Amino acid sequence: MKKHLFSALFAMSLAAIFGCKNDPGKMSHAGLIPRGDTTQIDRFEDEIKKFEAGDQAKMPAKGGVLFVGSSSFRMWNTAAEDFAPLPVINRGFGGSTTPEVMHYAKRIIYKYEPSVIVYYCGENDMASETPPQVAFQNFKKFIGETEKNLPNASVIALSAKPSPSRWALWKNFQQFNMMVEQFAQNRPNLRYVDISGLLLGANGEPDSALFVEDKLHMNAGGYAKWTSTLKPIITEVYNSKTPK
Repeated sequence: MKKHLFSALFAMSLAAIFGCKNDPGKMSHAGLIPRGDTTQIDRFEDEIKKFEAGDQAKMPAKGGVLFVGSSSFRMWNTAAEDFAPLPVINRGFGGSTTPEVMHYAKRIIYKYEPSVIVYYCGENDMASETPPQVAFQNFKKFIGETEKNLPNASVIALSAKPSPSRWALWKNFQQFNMMVEQFAQNRPNLRYVDISGLLLGANGEPDSALFVEDKLHMNAGGYAKWTSTLKPIITEVYNSKTPK
């Protein structure tokens, strides 16, 4: 049943892509990026330059664990401490979308030659009215480019999270999560981790006690739940990549 549903959603994704292909007005910066089109794609340039300035002062060692994606990672100020002794590099930026992460990949991903990439992005794509099927196609493109440029790296992709401020989009997020989960089953270097249930209360809705005032980003309690689930998984994948 689940397999048939995935096939239907995949067909919908193709319809969504080709339906927008000849109408630029339907394509936001969060949609599939036409060749050569950089409209709004560089809005976080200042943040990327800050990363580069830090790299000039002290370049991280190659082979580390790279966190990359949107503001849920950008605001994770304790990530290096939470995952110690793993060599964590945090390159979450802005309220980024997947096309924006790909736009900056040479500058914030490939040059570090990480052994493990922990990825959180896609939520902002869908919050920008990008259909989940198109957000998934963007994710697939990101994985394809990563496999080409970093063939020995493993990617740990986190599910889109539920939050009080975006609860109305939760069904879209669930569609996206299901497609990513199915896709990951056939990729040996891609692992999907569902962190959504960690943020839900007994009533099945987002636990507001785990979020800051904006009801979108997590507080220390939310990050503690992510850490407890992710640390053993990331450690296992990292150790499998590290020569004994």
